[in-house]
Amino acid sequence: MNSQIKSTNERKHYIDWLRVLAFGLLFLFHSWRPFDQFPWHIKNEDQNFIFDLLTMFTHGWRMFLIFLVSGAGTWFALRSRKKAFVMDRVKRLIVPFIFGIVLIIPPQRFYEWVMFRDFSGNYLDFLIAYPSQQLGANMGSSLLLWFGHLGTHLWFLPFLFVMTMCVIPLFKKIQKGQLKFSWLKRIMQSNYGVFILVLPMILIRVILKPMYSEYTDWADFLIYMLPFIYGFLFMSDPEFINIIKKKTYLFLVVGLISSIYFIYSAFLDPLNIQEYMNPSYSLKHIELSVVSMLIAYSWILFFLGFFAKHMNFKHSILVPANISILPIYVLHQSLIIVFGYYIVGLELGTFTKFIIIACTAIPASILLYKLIQTNNSLRFLFGMKKKTNKKGSQVKQVSNAMAFDK
Repeated sequence: MNSQIKSTNERKHYIDWLRVLAFGLLFLFHSWRPFDQFPWHIKNEDQNFIFDLLTMFTHGWRMFLIFLVSGAGTWFALRSRKKAFVMDRVKRLIVPFIFGIVLIIPPQRFYEWVMFRDFSGNYLDFLIAYPSQQLGANMGSSLLLWFGHLGTHLWFLPFLFVMTMCVIPLFKKIQKGQLKFSWLKRIMQSNYGVFILVLPMILIRVILKPMYSEYTDWADFLIYMLPFIYGFLFMSDPEFINIIKKKTYLFLVVGLISSIYFIYSAFLDPLNIQEYMNPSYSLKHIELSVVSMLIAYSWILFFLGFFAKHMNFKHSILVPANISILPIYVLHQSLIIVFGYYIVGLELGTFTKFIIIACTAIPASILLYKLIQTNNSLRFLFGMKKKTNKKGSQVKQVSNAMAFDK
C-alpha cells in the first residue's frame, strides 16, 4: 500500500511531455486551419487536400487528449491545493477566460468581420458595434454555447471549470479510496476488455448528439467529461497505467483502422460529414458514433501508454514549457488570425503560407509570454501564480495538472 501511495504521488514526467504534445499540436492545428475546407475565422482563397486530411485526423482526438491530461493533472492539483482548490480554479481558468473575452478575442472577430461580413470600418468602429452584436446573439438556453460564442478557442477554460466542479465529489471519493475499481482492472486486463471505457462515450454520443448537435453543447461536454474522469482515475492506481502500457500497440492499430475508415467514408460520401456534424437518429449515426469514439479513445490511450513507456524523464525544457502553456494558449489563436489575415493574401503556396504563419504567430506568442511573466498583474490576468524570488519557485509553479493549477 505504501508503495502505491508513493507511486501515485511521485512526479509523472510523461504527463508533462503529453501536455506539451497536446498543446503544441493545438497551436499547429490552428495555424493550418486557414487552408482546409472547413469553416474558420479566416480562410485562404485556395484550400489544400493535405490540410483537410490533417484536420479530419487530428480533430478526432486532439481535444480528448487535452481533457485526459487535464484529468490526470487534476489528481495532483487536488492533492496539493486541497481547501484552496476551488478558488485556485477560478484564478487559473475563469480570470483568463474573462480577460480573454475583453481583450484577446475581439481582434479575431474583427478580422472575421472584415473577411466574411464585408465590414469596412476601422477597429474602433468595430469595438463600438461588437458588444451589442455578441450579446444579442441567440444561443438558446445553453450556457455552454455562450462559452464558445464569446470566447472562441478559450471555451476550454470554462468547460474545464464547470466539469471540475461537477466531479469534485467523485474525485474526492476516489482519492480517499472510498471507491474500489478492482473489477474494472480485471476487465481491462482481458484481451479487448480495455475498450470497456469507450462504451459510455459511444452511448452518450448516440443518444445526445442528435439533440445537442452544436459543437461544445451538452453532448460534447459530457463526452469530453469521460476522458477527463479517466485521466484522474488512471493516476489513482499505477496498475491502470501498466495495463495501458501493455495494450499500447493495440490502441495504435485500432486507432489507425478507425481513422482510415472514417476519413475514407468522408471522402467517399460527403454526406457522412454532414451526418457526423448534424446527426439524426439513424444507423449511419450509430456507425459514425462508434467509429469516432474508437478514434478518440484509441489515440489518446496510445499516446498515454507510449509516453508512459518512453517519455518519463526530466529535461531542462520541461518546466518552462509547462509554465508557459496557459498564457501562450490564451494568446496564440488571436496572433495566428491577425498575422494570418495578411499572410493568406500573399501570392504564395499554401504550405509556404502555413509555415510563415506558424513561424511568426507562435514565436510572437512566446515573446509576449516573456513580457507577461515579468509583471504580476499580467500574470494574474493570464492565470499564472504570483512571481516570487524564492529559490526553486519556478519548479513549484508547475504540477501535473492540465487544469493549469499553479
